[in-house]
Amino acid sequence: MIRRASLALLGLALTSAALAAPKDPVKFAVTLEQMRGHYDASLLNYRNGDLAMATKHAKHPANELYAAIRGDLTPGLQQKFLADYARINQTLAAKKPSAEYQRVMNTFYADVDAALATLGSTRTDPKFAAQVIAGILENAEHEYEEGVQGGKVTNLAEYQDAMFYVARARGWFDRNAARFPQHQREETAAALKAAAAVIARKGDVKALEQAVDQAKEELAEVSGVRRAAASGNATYFTNIDRLLAAAKSRYAGGMGDDAEEALINAYLENFEYLESPLAKKDQALETKLEKTLREDLRALLKSKPSPQKFSAAVDAALADLNKARALLGE
Repeated sequence: MIRRASLALLGLALTSAALAAPKDPVKFAVTLEQMRGHYDASLLNYRNGDLAMATKHAKHPANELYAAIRGDLTPGLQQKFLADYARINQTLAAKKPSAEYQRVMNTFYADVDAALATLGSTRTDPKFAAQVIAGILENAEHEYEEGVQGGKVTNLAEYQDAMFYVARARGWFDRNAARFPQHQREETAAALKAAAAVIARKGDVKALEQAVDQAKEELAEVSGVRRAAASGNATYFTNIDRLLAAAKSRYAGGMGDDAEEALINAYLENFEYLESPLAKKDQALETKLEKTLREDLRALLKSKPSPQKFSAAVDAALADLNKARALLGE
């Protein structure tokens, strides 16, 4: 369950030397850091002998997040990312020594840096960095909400995601803090430290929310981009309806990659916000919809069904979404 913040596109021009022009540079960078966070967690578990959890974390970058940025990568980087994913999975499956697992991951991390380099001077702009840090932190907050209840870890994968996302946010802060105004630099540093401490002690979710909110307030002062008010459930349902309709239309028009992107956005940018409240009402329906939106529709898409078959599958998902809408009073 992976959530990403809805972030404003920076109006910063990319250099003429840039090799690609992501539609949303902030979202692009945040997604890349999510990938690295998952692999950080995978490596930790691999070193600790937990192959199942290492494998679980390793699935997300290739199976889920890659589709969200594929169109923003140059053809050469697309090939490198796919090759990296294959080597990582092969090394994991072969149970190679952890040092070798680290080496193949380092190759991927270098390719992530190459992807970020296509942003040109945008990458070093403090306003851009502030938005990226805020986006990573918002993802960490959501994962923590899913992973910890009452001071106990209820979902280890989500808990570890939160831990490594905060570490990734801290890395971006450390590299860019010198370009932040002093007050915002000091206050953000304190908030990041507080967030990491809450996660380490498995503290109350509200305490993490407070630390993340404080960091995002300070980062908004740096970026000049204020945080949007949280959307209500009705907005997420409306967005999912629109995106699933777009997926059907794009697939019927022969645009399979665009259809998959719509499915990814329906899940990552919208349904993830509905998972927790829906699970409290109907756990079985939440699980079914999560699997449908996250895996099944995309798997069907890759099998190249007829437009009629794909449309029917999407319509079935929409019917279940209507049940969810009713349960949540929307």
